[in-house]
Amino acid sequence: MDIEDRIRDAVREDQRPEPSPAFHGRVMAVLPVRGGRTRWMLPAFPRFAPAAALALVAAIAVAAIGLPLALSGPVTGPGAATPSKSAAVTATATGTAPPTPAPAEAGTGMFTPTGSMITADARSAVLLLDGRVLFLGNAADSPQIYDPKTGEFSRTGDMTTDRGGAGIARLGDGRVLLVGGWGGDTAEIYDPKTGKFSPTGSLGGPREGATATLLLDGRVLVAGGDNPLIMGWSPNFVAMAYRPGAGGGNEVHGTAVGPAMLASAELYDPQTGKFTPTGSMTIGRTGHTATRLADGRVLMVGAGDMYHSSSALAEIYDPGTGKFSQTGSLPFAGAGFHTALLADGRVFVAGGDIVHNSVELYDPKTGEFSIAGTVDQNRRSYSSTLLADGRVLLAGGYSDPPLAVEPTPSVGNSCVIYDPATGQLSPTGSMSMARLDATAILLADGRVLIAGENASVTSAEIYQP
Repeated sequence: MDIEDRIRDAVREDQRPEPSPAFHGRVMAVLPVRGGRTRWMLPAFPRFAPAAALALVAAIAVAAIGLPLALSGPVTGPGAATPSKSAAVTATATGTAPPTPAPAEAGTGMFTPTGSMITADARSAVLLLDGRVLFLGNAADSPQIYDPKTGEFSRTGDMTTDRGGAGIARLGDGRVLLVGGWGGDTAEIYDPKTGKFSPTGSLGGPREGATATLLLDGRVLVAGGDNPLIMGWSPNFVAMAYRPGAGGGNEVHGTAVGPAMLASAELYDPQTGKFTPTGSMTIGRTGHTATRLADGRVLMVGAGDMYHSSSALAEIYDPGTGKFSQTGSLPFAGAGFHTALLADGRVFVAGGDIVHNSVELYDPKTGEFSIAGTVDQNRRSYSSTLLADGRVLLAGGYSDPPLAVEPTPSVGNSCVIYDPATGQLSPTGSMSMARLDATAILLADGRVLIAGENASVTSAEIYQP
């Protein structure tokens, strides 16, 4: 039966002078629409048409308001959405596009320039309690302050003396302690509130290259270093730099004899301003690292003698007993390592003055070191920074042999990230320039400030994780 036959049947059955609503319904049900589909039959109810229309409008309004509220309401359980996911669901339900990420996320894993240092003499950095960063160098007039709010460096007070190779620790009250270095057996305190340095108690003897570690009770452990007044002659301390001469032989450019490394340690008490001796390390160490563990003990890693196997040994200081005891060994000897206490209590160890491509983990539960992974190339003299999310940023360095006369920073601007959750190292954004022996520090807002390059340039940049 075609459409015309259906319409004629509807007219005969209706039998009214004017077509009724029922007639219109039957006719509309059989008329084709664009695309060849047939219209749905909607029964007509003349008496209730106005009320039905109002009800339909009300239902649409309730659905438009209630559906997004229901979708954006709190959800509990394993499948609960995060706030950002809930926002995306609500946006989709209301017909709008999902929200775009915040502008701060646009530069994720990238470096951006910031203000330049006033002087390139800035080998150490300390994060102050107010979020600013104190940079310290060798010379007495080297101290400068970086303000993350303005992105600028500014001068601060001068140290009481030149203090290259000093041990540095931020005290519990926010002041900064500097010990030894070129200052011999002297020490001083920097007060961020006044921007001035003032002398404090003296060490038991000269120390250069010592570590200074804040203990849980507020005291500071000062350990190792070397005594620049005591010279030791030993093949282990002799470093010869050479390169091929014009005649095909080796031309010796110079030799250096280093001072004797110290095994002794002292404790500084901020309440009294005095130093007192404590137990000695099992071997002399300089250029080593000291990391306070989660239980308050301190891990010592590295020593200045890269040619002696004993410098690969690590040891632990126990503040409760005042004694050092040996623990596991690194796979190789050396100094200049970078260490970071991870969230799970293990210690991440990287860098060093021996060119290699591995990074290590120290487990306080077992007292052993294990290889955590390998970087993209053999490199040394790079910076290592623990990020706020628990990962570690490794930046710059170079891959030439340790005794090279003129090292070339062949991997100097590349960076990698170590993720303890996966145990993997992966590349991230590159710095704007090659940097080796740069100063890097985590800012209070989670970004990383990297400044300088072997104390020869003043430029600085910010890494956004």
